[in-house]
Amino acid sequence: MKVTVSVGGTFHAFRLAEQLDARGMLHRLVTTHRPLRGERIAPERIAANPWPEVLMRGPRALGLRWQRGDYLKAVAFDRWASRYVHGCDVWVGFALFSLASQRAAQTAGARTVLERGSTHILTREDLVAEEYRRWRCPLPPVDPGLRNRELREYDEAEYISVPSRFAYQSFVDRGVAAGRLLLIPYGVDCRLFSPGDPAPRPFRIVTAGLSLRKGTPYLLEAAARLGVGVSPAGREMELLLAGTVAPDVAHVLRNTPVPYRALGALSHRELAAVYRGASVFALPSVEEGMALSILEAMAGGLPVIATPNTGAADIIEDGREGVIVPARDPAALAEALLSLYEDEPRRRAMAEAAAQTARRWTWDAYGDRVAAAYARLGRETPVGVTGAGT
Repeated sequence: MKVTVSVGGTFHAFRLAEQLDARGMLHRLVTTHRPLRGERIAPERIAANPWPEVLMRGPRALGLRWQRGDYLKAVAFDRWASRYVHGCDVWVGFALFSLASQRAAQTAGARTVLERGSTHILTREDLVAEEYRRWRCPLPPVDPGLRNRELREYDEAEYISVPSRFAYQSFVDRGVAAGRLLLIPYGVDCRLFSPGDPAPRPFRIVTAGLSLRKGTPYLLEAAARLGVGVSPAGREMELLLAGTVAPDVAHVLRNTPVPYRALGALSHRELAAVYRGASVFALPSVEEGMALSILEAMAGGLPVIATPNTGAADIIEDGREGVIVPARDPAALAEALLSLYEDEPRRRAMAEAAAQTARRWTWDAYGDRVAAAYARLGRETPVGVTGAGT
């Protein structure tokens, strides 16, 4: 079986292509980038075109507000990528970049899989819009061309691959037949992310990704309830915020009374070092497909406190590798953090369990799941494609 992977960007596509190439299944990787993290992919199997990225990033670099840059990138890449659909048995395209190339692949006789790393686009829009209303932040305009393009991709895809039950359910709730959905969770590099031996105090809470979608305000509110940095109870706690600050949450961070250490954007190697010196990883997102940072933190030996909306419930058992708390519930988040602060033996047991579980979720294991799923497609009768954009 030969598989072509088509992506306007990077996402997890390079990991996917690497795993397919290692199994002799990769026909071609069609992309706007060359490998960035040293993925082992035969160069002759890569077709790269950087110009669609220029259409999007060029005006931004010049300080111009060009609202249609993302749309033009998607269309330009897709049209170019549609020339590379021949010769494969399975064509895998990433959502937003795949309308024309998906059609061309189907005409060429390939089975088609649309990769969607998040929830259904309408579910995502609804969840994020609710956060903007809650935090009185002006909602950025949504390009209807991008939305409609992705909805058409859903309609026309033979299969849609998602990484978590939370994402899977969002498609079922929007009318997509379960028989068209592939549930394939991601993986983690356990060679890069590995446990350390942090001191019991100070108790360091770390998160990665700062935005309303990531639930940053709820983490700050939970930290305030715990008295992080200013606790009259004398709790030795620190809050570490890794990642670039999204514009939608900047005002929340400016106004919070909670002391925190802003780590900024970090490389994977730098982030792994932060995890080795932390006590717990917290991610109270309101919308994700499957947060790779959860697997990375677990591999780094951290118990995880996260919402079901992160995909964490597919990876951890509540009370074993971490704690699942409801979305938009800072009280429950604070309670979970405090329980681990007050019970160091329990925290260490969870940390050990998290690292052990992460070793079952490597990228090689992801490759096995992908290979098995694609093999099944080759044996199945093509499913009927029905409307999915409601």
